[in-house]
Amino acid sequence: MIADKIGIIPNEKKDPLFENTKIIIDFLSGKAGSVYIGENRREIFEGLAVDFAPEDDLYKMCGLLVVLGGDGTMLKAAAKACKTDVPLIGINLGRIGFMSEIESDELHLLENLFSGGYEIKSRMMLEAAIIRGNSEMQVGTALNDAVVTGAPAKLIEIEIARDGAKIARYMADGAIAATPTGSTAYSMAAGGPIIDPEMECFCVTPICPHSLVNRPLIFSHDSLLEIINKNKNGEACLTIDGQASVKLEENDIVSIKKSKFATRLASIKKRGFFDVVRAKFSENV
Repeated sequence: MIADKIGIIPNEKKDPLFENTKIIIDFLSGKAGSVYIGENRREIFEGLAVDFAPEDDLYKMCGLLVVLGGDGTMLKAAAKACKTDVPLIGINLGRIGFMSEIESDELHLLENLFSGGYEIKSRMMLEAAIIRGNSEMQVGTALNDAVVTGAPAKLIEIEIARDGAKIARYMADGAIAATPTGSTAYSMAAGGPIIDPEMECFCVTPICPHSLVNRPLIFSHDSLLEIINKNKNGEACLTIDGQASVKLEENDIVSIKKSKFATRLASIKKRGFFDVVRAKFSENV
């Protein structure tokens, strides 16, 4: 069995009546030692075979977290789960749900968690900080990407450096520094390559560069990347995994490196990464 204590992270927007959540509680309650859900949901799930604790505590006390929703929900959960090393398994209730392991009509496959038919896969994350003059501000840890963009519908001037050496200068809508996991997200939409998530590297993809020759760049995992805001009007921002956003000033340096944390994902389906690519993007592959 994968864990004695299993937590559930529901999604009210994607599962408004909590029908899928209740099915999962019912399924897990007869197999796991204890099933937990956030204390803030007590009124909804009281009377079911589930225990309650503050949701943030689930990341510390549980051996596995079942996350309902789409990729956005998984990214939010990963930001917390990486700090306690608890593995996640995603149930897709969204559209593409690339990071989710199963769809809502495949809940029976959760049986594999208790029969030994699973494996835990580790995904590299990146760490982003802003260097402004002599000060450094830690921004956050990302499973997918760190994105620098300018004002809407305006080009931004940025410089890319690796280990202190200038690599490229762009006039573009922005630039994306993605992990292999994030290579199938915004980076891919901007023309970046699809990277096997078992690799450890960075991909920097310019967003709509005003040039005929600029292409995505791949860097080794031990690189220290810098995206430097050269915008004279200072209109730029850094966004981490589509969540936290911080304004940048002229000459701010966004420092990006491999994080000491990693996201652990439980896999219960016999499939390879490119099987997932074909299934999720079948209309384009």
